[in-house]
Amino acid sequence: MRVANSRWNREEVRTLGRGYPDTLKVFQIQGSKFWYVGMYIPFKGRFVRKSTRCEKLSDAKIFAADWYEDRIVERKTQHASRGLSFETYSEKFQETQGREIRRGNLSDEQVYEDRRKLEVDVIPYLGSYSVRKIDYNLVDHFIDDLISERDLSASSLKKYVILIRKVLKEAERDGVITGIPSLPSIKSVQNPRPWFTPTQYKQILSACRELRENPPTKGYGAGSKGGESFNFDELYDFIVFMIHTFLRPSEWKQLQNKHVRVMETNGLKQLVISVPNSKTKKASGSIDSTSTEVAADIYIKKILPRHDSPNDYLFFNDIQDRNDWVQNKVSRIFRMVCNNAGLETDAYGQKHTTYSLRHSALCFQILKTGGADLLPLAKNARTSTDMLEKFYLSHLTPQMPEFSKSLLTTRTLENPDN
Repeated sequence: MRVANSRWNREEVRTLGRGYPDTLKVFQIQGSKFWYVGMYIPFKGRFVRKSTRCEKLSDAKIFAADWYEDRIVERKTQHASRGLSFETYSEKFQETQGREIRRGNLSDEQVYEDRRKLEVDVIPYLGSYSVRKIDYNLVDHFIDDLISERDLSASSLKKYVILIRKVLKEAERDGVITGIPSLPSIKSVQNPRPWFTPTQYKQILSACRELRENPPTKGYGAGSKGGESFNFDELYDFIVFMIHTFLRPSEWKQLQNKHVRVMETNGLKQLVISVPNSKTKKASGSIDSTSTEVAADIYIKKILPRHDSPNDYLFFNDIQDRNDWVQNKVSRIFRMVCNNAGLETDAYGQKHTTYSLRHSALCFQILKTGGADLLPLAKNARTSTDMLEKFYLSHLTPQMPEFSKSLLTTRTLENPDN
């Protein structure tokens, strides 16, 4: 029984006595005159509580007993309809995704993200419900819970609704439901992607150099229990490399030396990167992308001397968990750099993340060309001209005269030897 919530008055927690489990409690919450009933319900996978709307303990216990009996009936009903549960069809949906991977129609990365959302958030909330009971109101409450628990963007919330719809599609194919119910729509504001202006990019590099020269002695990024502190020198190279390659966060973490080759044309060295696990690639192949010459400099002079084996990862090779762990660690350290630079958010209040490096790379290229020839950029960045026009060009056009002078040379803002 998790009663550690600081809002609970520990002295006012009661059990119902003989015939009822000790995990069934009635309790009071600070600031409320009513008693509450609550217990952890395994088949729901979460702690459930409800106001009794009773001020007297004796009345609250009667309410709690009735509430408990209702949960017993609900559990038996849910057990009987296990084959129709949302959790069952989530499993079928993942089996379908597995077949799509084998056919080359879906990437491992997308399947991993869907599975993580289902296991961490969706199934604990909706898993025990029959797919026939999933409706607008239930999903709306789920979205409300996500908003209250975490600061998720509208685009992230929309992905959850899309995922729920995909699971229900499995039930529709089986003939268990006759159609997919109306689900909440998430309206997203089309703000520009959070990027760094040329001046802000210099500030980020400066903040990273400061941490490289004076690493934290305590807190995240510092060594603990005799371990080494975070390698801010490698993070610096990571930032510069990302600005010059258009890589997504889901792509760099799987990038190995075997995916990179150096190409030289008329004395100009660039990298050709066979991007693994791309958001847009099929499972059976990869997509080539060309970097700027700055990325080639960083790769030859800084990255290869650290990790030169074909199977070595370009960045943070010592971290073998290449899914959540490496990305979460680098993301947290990058947020520290942004905070130290005073750039936690952009002008619209959107948080800067490692994805902002890709956004900046695209913005810099658009500013350098004045927005001309978007198709080659879209192909190289593995996106569409529609996306570039919608989220980048339309917002950058008024700023082009201000920033374009900083980006006229083929080499951009920093000396990679710093």
